[in-house]
Amino acid sequence: MLDIRALKKDTLHTVMLQQLYSLNYMWMRFELFIRMKAPQEFGTEEYYQLHEDYGLHEAGRLAKALGFPREGIKDLTRFLEHSHWAVFENIEIEELTTNSFRMRTLDCSAQKAARKWGMEYYDCGTGALRVRSGFFRGLNPKAKVQRVLTPGEARPECTPANVSCEWLISLE
Repeated sequence: MLDIRALKKDTLHTVMLQQLYSLNYMWMRFELFIRMKAPQEFGTEEYYQLHEDYGLHEAGRLAKALGFPREGIKDLTRFLEHSHWAVFENIEIEELTTNSFRMRTLDCSAQKAARKWGMEYYDCGTGALRVRSGFFRGLNPKAKVQRVLTPGEARPECTPANVSCEWLISLE
């Protein structure tokens, strides 16, 4: 077993980042596999429940590891800054009110990969909503996620071209 405590921090960082990239790549490949080999299962409630479960699991692990408070909207943004979105993507977080913030993904890596693989876009809207809903609900049961924009949808006026997706997160 890898003795992570014996590794230099920069080596550990490099190894873990490469592992994260590999897992993300496999997620995309596995999704394509399911879409092609088990089309009757792709897009079902059970399929999307896996996305939500992933978000819940990530939130639980981060909550345990970081120990941050989880009551306020600023608390939720703090966890978001340590999430897989912050690892893989250029995310923009803007507090809108004391109980809400906007999350944007800029120049999404999954969208870049989709174009590289010959797709017009990666249709992630439903799955992305479920992952985010699970993640934020796992931190605070009062959290609600609203989809504003995902690839393939009409862009709201004045949305910058580099915004791949946009979400409103609130505590109700």
